[in-house]
Amino acid sequence: MNTSLNAESTEWTRHGNLSCYYLTRFLVYSQDALKLPFILNCVLNAVLSVTAIVGNSAILWALTKSSSTLRSPSKALLFSLAMSDLGVGALVQPLYITYKAAEVNDNFRMFCVAGIGFHLSANVFSAVSFLTVTAIAIDRLLALHLKKGYNAAISLRRVAILLLLLWSATSLWVIAWIMSIKIYQIFNIASVFVCLLICASAYVTLQTRLRMLQNSMIASRFQTQDTESQVIFHVKENTPHLQLYRRSVVTMFYIYILLILCYVPYLSMFIVIEVTGRDSVKIACLSFAMTVLFANASLNPFLYCWRIQEIRREISKAAKNIFCRK
Repeated sequence: MNTSLNAESTEWTRHGNLSCYYLTRFLVYSQDALKLPFILNCVLNAVLSVTAIVGNSAILWALTKSSSTLRSPSKALLFSLAMSDLGVGALVQPLYITYKAAEVNDNFRMFCVAGIGFHLSANVFSAVSFLTVTAIAIDRLLALHLKKGYNAAISLRRVAILLLLLWSATSLWVIAWIMSIKIYQIFNIASVFVCLLICASAYVTLQTRLRMLQNSMIASRFQTQDTESQVIFHVKENTPHLQLYRRSVVTMFYIYILLILCYVPYLSMFIVIEVTGRDSVKIACLSFAMTVLFANASLNPFLYCWRIQEIRREISKAAKNIFCRK
């Protein structure tokens, strides 16, 4: 093992030829200048981990308590998304904290074990999030396209099978990461692009068709006197359902946009580093960008409470019971 150390070397050089998959390519930048950013990042992730665990546990509890939840394919998809967010808070972020703490403290063995665990679990839960958000967009589009046939075609059992397949499909990301970093990067970029493209196409189609439907409903009010009463009755009968559907579409669209906003900083920094090379500042920025990505798991529960009345009602009742007991 090489014992010659230059002025900027750290304890990592004592590990000589030791390697840990693709993680050791960042070790040259484990210098004193990065220790403070890494420590601050670990503290921030610890806070976000707690909020993600508490928030998503509350959402899962509210979904199981809601009387209509178990009969709703859409909420089953939401349950899957909350489960993946809970996994981020309960597993991914603690592993990330351990991974970075080991790097700061020059503990190569812990760095390697926690680093591999972090990357594999992050791939699984990130993939589940993207696939579930894509499935949600398709679900909302099918609800509009199938209309009354939606309940018969999209049963809870079929959605449960779909979710099982989606969670199983995440093994592809794990296999790609283990096989080759290049294969993983190509596969990951292609998968993210396809998911985002499908979601964008679905929501553009939904917006267009909802606008056309609304315009046709307004135009129907100007029908002849003979049919006016029948048309207005039909409009009034269907307006509440349409409003609820429109609100669900907007809610799912917000979830999609929030996911993009949290992922863009990390993807941007990753591309910058791959194109221009690595240095300590870029590695620090990438570290904080990854924390923004993880923040999605903490922000989603607040979005659910804001937009979904059933969840808000169940959590409000639980909060009142807790405070009343105290």
